Amino acid sequence: MLQTTPPFNTTYIVIVGSVVILFFVVFFYLLIMQLHRRRTIHQKEMIDLKTQYEQTILKAQLEIQEQTFRNISQEIHDNIGQVLSLAKLNLNTFGATPTPEKIAITEQLLAKAISDLRDLSKSLNTEKITDIGLQAAIQHELNLVEKATNIKTSFRCNCTELYLSPEQTIVVFRMMQESINNILKHAKANLIRIEIDATQEYSDIRIIDDGLGFEPEKLESGKTGIGLKSIRQRVALIGGTVDIQSAPQQGTTVFIHIEHTHKSPAA
Repeated sequence: MLQTTPPFNTTYIVIVGSVVILFFVVFFYLLIMQLHRRRTIHQKEMIDLKTQYEQTILKAQLEIQEQTFRNISQEIHDNIGQVLSLAKLNLNTFGATPTPEKIAITEQLLAKAISDLRDLSKSLNTEKITDIGLQAAIQHELNLVEKATNIKTSFRCNCTELYLSPEQTIVVFRMMQESINNILKHAKANLIRIEIDATQEYSDIRIIDDGLGFEPEKLESGKTGIGLKSIRQRVALIGGTVDIQSAPQQGTTVFIHIEHTHKSPAA
C-alpha cells in the first residue's frame, strides 16, 4: 500500500499569519502612540518656551518702562523744573510795573521749558521714533545732549537702509538712551560717538565715550547699573549680542550686534 504525504496544515499557517499581523498591528500602534506622545511633549515644550519668552519680554518691557520713568522724573526735576522755578522767581520780582527786560527773561524761560517738554515728548514717543526712523531719533537725542551740556557728539551711519523691525528699533533706541544717560551721570566725558554699520544680514551699533571708564566685571556681578547680564538678556530678545569694553581712564564702548531675520528696511 502506497504511503501518501500528509495534507498541508492550513490551520497552522492561519495561526502564524495572524500572530505576525497582530505583531505588526501592535508594533505600529505603539509606534503611533510613541510619536503622539513625543508630539504632545514637543507641543508642551513649545508652549512653555513661548510662555517663558513672553514673560521675559514683559520683564524687559517693565525694566525699560521703569528706567524711562526715572529718566522722565530726573529730566523734569533737573531741567524743566529748574527753568520753571526761575520763571516763577522772576515773576515775583515784577512789582506793579514790570520792566520789558524782566518780561523778556520770563518769556525766554517759559519758551525754554516748552521746548524742553517737546523734546522730552519726542524722545519718549514710541510711534514717533519708528516714524522718523532710528537714525533721525539718534541724531535728535545727540542734539539734545549738545544743547544741554558741554559734551561734543558725533554720529555716523555706514548704511543705506536699516533692516530692523519696529520692536528692535525701540529696544536699540532705549538702550542707546540708557547708555547716554549713564555717560552723562558717571563718565565725565567730553565726547560721545555713535556709529552704525549695517547690511541686510546684520547691524553693528557702537556707543563710544572718552570718559572715566570702569571695570566691566562689576557689571557682571550686577553691582553697577542694571548689570551686564540684564543688558545681554534685553539684546538677546531682539536677536542680538552686546559687548562692553572699558577700562579705568580709557572710556567705554558699548557694542551691539544684531542678526536680521527679515528683509524689511527701517529708515
